[in-house]
Amino acid sequence: MTVAAALAGHFVVSALLVIWLRSRWRRGLDLRLPGLLAVSTPVLGPAGVVAVLFSALFHAVFRRHATGFHDWYLSLFPESETAPAQELFELIVSGREQAHVAASESFTDVMTVGTPVQKQAVIALVSRHFRPAFTPALKLGLADSDPSVRVQAATATARVEHEFNERWLALDESVREDPEDPVRRTALARHLDAYAFCGLLDTNREAELREKALAGYHQALDRAPGDGTLRHDLGRLLLRLGHVEEAERIMAPLIADGAERGVLVWYAECLFRLGRFDDLRGLCRTHAAVMRGGAATPDALGSVVNLWAGGDAVAMESAA
Repeated sequence: MTVAAALAGHFVVSALLVIWLRSRWRRGLDLRLPGLLAVSTPVLGPAGVVAVLFSALFHAVFRRHATGFHDWYLSLFPESETAPAQELFELIVSGREQAHVAASESFTDVMTVGTPVQKQAVIALVSRHFRPAFTPALKLGLADSDPSVRVQAATATARVEHEFNERWLALDESVREDPEDPVRRTALARHLDAYAFCGLLDTNREAELREKALAGYHQALDRAPGDGTLRHDLGRLLLRLGHVEEAERIMAPLIADGAERGVLVWYAECLFRLGRFDDLRGLCRTHAAVMRGGAATPDALGSVVNLWAGGDAVAMESAA
């Protein structure tokens, strides 16, 4: 009878706890500790009650000094300071006064030899001003020996991917609203192209996004065949995917109209991969000044253009 009475009392107490928890849920009250009590008591009996009481005690003590999740997350990516020194630091490190490649080299240097605080500052800047060139810095953060740096790098990576996905959904919805608008289709294709090129995705996911971007570019070009920028973007993607002949065919009309340096360089790459060296020499001679560009052009590119534009034919083919 004593055992039966104990079991009956246990079931009654467990049922009352479930009823109490349901009442708190209806009133929108906190369910964390009551829920733990309702789960642990039927399984552990009095020991569950004692454990929950200790949990409540420790929670009351530690909550005075603990940092909330929201505050902790915001501390990983603090807002930009307005102090002049901080503004100068932002300008230099984020690469707005230099090329993105140079900025990425600075980031990777800091992530390799910097202190944890410096690494966290770089990750925060990368997450706010993300470019594909900054991906190596994030990957170094993910492999860092300091747990705080790894956590922040993982959070920054998730944030970048979330922003890409949110933008993707918005552009996809825009295309559904007006499927015949080439501007909307182009914006979606360019976003998918940039997403695939960011360097944060695995090989299969990257290939899938590039195929989607390729289909989007083709659909947009069918609706706006005279868009030169669209032709350039499509040709560049085709070249990256290895469709060299199609890339050359897409970009050829731009050369006839007098293209910019970026288009000329990608078209020259097409001619080189196709083995059309005579056409490549003619392109470099005709557009040498444009292809060399200004101070922003890398020295190596200028040397290559000079080689194909005026070098000895045999020497150039040997170099090729």
